[in-house]
Amino acid sequence: MEDVLKLREAGYAQGGTLENALVIENGGLVGGQTLRFPDEIVRHKLLDLLGDIALLGMPLQGHVRARRSGHEANAEFTRKLAHREQRSSRIFPRRRPDDFDISAILEVMPHRYPFLLVDRITELEPGKRIVGFKNVTINEPFFQGHFPGHPIMPGVLIIEAMAQAGGVLLLTSVDDSRGKLVFFIGIDNARFRRPVLPGDVLTLECELVKLRGPIAKMRGVARVGDEKVAEAELMASLVDG
Repeated sequence: MEDVLKLREAGYAQGGTLENALVIENGGLVGGQTLRFPDEIVRHKLLDLLGDIALLGMPLQGHVRARRSGHEANAEFTRKLAHREQRSSRIFPRRRPDDFDISAILEVMPHRYPFLLVDRITELEPGKRIVGFKNVTINEPFFQGHFPGHPIMPGVLIIEAMAQAGGVLLLTSVDDSRGKLVFFIGIDNARFRRPVLPGDVLTLECELVKLRGPIAKMRGVARVGDEKVAEAELMASLVDG
């Protein structure tokens, strides 16, 4: 009870009673309390965790596992979530965190027409993965020469589109990306499954496999519908712009 009294003297736990709280002292419950549920202690801990995460002030979708949690650990976890959200918001200000249109992409990517090959981003988990789209139209300038009468998107540009999506992922996965550029430094195990034609919508998926200092390794896949059309392992480096 000594800790409870200290909390009340400090202005906390004013609504706490033996009806809505469990007080454990010397290995047992205080005041003749009994558990209403076999896992009631765990339920209290979970409610503490949910309450602390709610201070984040935004929807959260995920799976949280807690072991020997407490308010201090919960608060630190919530601060890290808030820091990651602020990082994404700095890259894409005033945007939904899971849907970035071309205007938002132009705010972070240095590429411009005709070499910007990502039209929209629909999923982004900083430090993990990204999903974007490229609408392939007959107006693409490369179709004039690749090939006349038989337009096919060059495989190297499919890889470039994946790398650009990966660049956005990398920029949102570091603490400070201001003034940084993403340089594409390596390709491994590139495979092309079928041609990409005018009218196709290219889905670009990129997963961050390793990030060590300024060097990142990513795994990219390009799809048209449910069909995989290309894949590659990509390496990139963050450099000062």
